[in-house]
Amino acid sequence: MIFLETIKRLDEVSIFDFVNLVNEIFRDYKLPINWDVYTFKLDAKENSLSFKDSFVFYENGNPTGFIVVGIRRNKARIDAMGVIREKRGTGLASRILEHAIENLKWKAVNTVILEVIEEDERAVRFYQKNGFKVQRKLYTLGFENRVVDVPLLRFFKTDARWIHKIALEVQIHNHRKPNWQREPITLFLSGERYSMERVAFRGKEGYLVWGATSTSAFIVDCFIRDISFENFLEFFKGCVAHVKRKSGKELITMTAVPEDDILHKVAENVGFKVILTQLEMSLRIHA
Repeated sequence: MIFLETIKRLDEVSIFDFVNLVNEIFRDYKLPINWDVYTFKLDAKENSLSFKDSFVFYENGNPTGFIVVGIRRNKARIDAMGVIREKRGTGLASRILEHAIENLKWKAVNTVILEVIEEDERAVRFYQKNGFKVQRKLYTLGFENRVVDVPLLRFFKTDARWIHKIALEVQIHNHRKPNWQREPITLFLSGERYSMERVAFRGKEGYLVWGATSTSAFIVDCFIRDISFENFLEFFKGCVAHVKRKSGKELITMTAVPEDDILHKVAENVGFKVILTQLEMSLRIHA
């Protein structure tokens, strides 16, 4: 049979077929993906995925691999990338990555970031070989202990627009460097996907974004303006207690919290334990 490789943009592909391809490819990965069309569309909006800059590779008409890319101004992020089992180790992954990076060079993008599981040494070496450098660690954390509620905290339902405003303020005033999933624009684009609450604490305003699954609850982000570590610790304890009470779940998780974020420091102090460690890696494609 003659080998014929073709490439399609994601906006040229059936989303239903694409979601099935991703789920099948990631079935045996260390961090599986289990999308359906609805959750993929939510993720696509929240993470600024660009369908015209994401690609699916085919061999003789059969899908063999993909890469999904998000773009925000001069920065891009590889949201997911994978190849079918039969094509692993054949150089296909390198061709997919090279194609996506070459495409981004024609955009205003100068930096590409991604996250990879730290213990997946093969994947880490692959990205390092292609020029990516480790920037920091991201921790997925879990907590099942009891915390004492903080009576000084008051919670009020709000919307993504207000959350975005406050998140942007605390990023600037506190010199915070959130990862992609906690950037103010991400919180804004998530719309009504999560519970969004304004939090009043000792004359200061903060925010809490959280959600729940059938088995656990999770904190997407929480922060407060102009506050000391000690007060932030009390604020965070109150937020955890609030999520536990409102969700009725024992297990509370937080995904991909940067090691240099105060959110990681207070969570560690409260008793959150590391479940998974990822590496945030970046590549400069323009000077």
